[in-house]
Amino acid sequence: MKTGRTALTIVIALLPILLSSGIGFAQTKGAKETIFFSGIVKNVSWDHKSIIVNDRSFFISQDTKIIDHKGNRLKIDDIEKNADVGIDAIKHPNGFMIKEIVVITNRGV
Repeated sequence: MKTGRTALTIVIALLPILLSSGIGFAQTKGAKETIFFSGIVKNVSWDHKSIIVNDRSFFISQDTKIIDHKGNRLKIDDIEKNADVGIDAIKHPNGFMIKEIVVITNRGV
């Protein structure tokens, strides 16, 4: 009986600590769904903070990764109007924030 009471006391003492630390919830905490979008670049803003693809505006951050279809790193200046791109983005309060832009130079068709 004493062992059961001791175990219960330990569980009751550790439960608030485990619940408040967020252990086990790290993957869902702050997780955002990634969307994929592709199309033709209509415009890149002068300050390089946004891009319009197929009449939809996306935000660009300093963490946005820009590559070509072979995986080579590019700069925002390398994205030209009418370029074919694929975008991975996450929902942002005012639209979508781009995680990665892939500039497609050859679709192979």
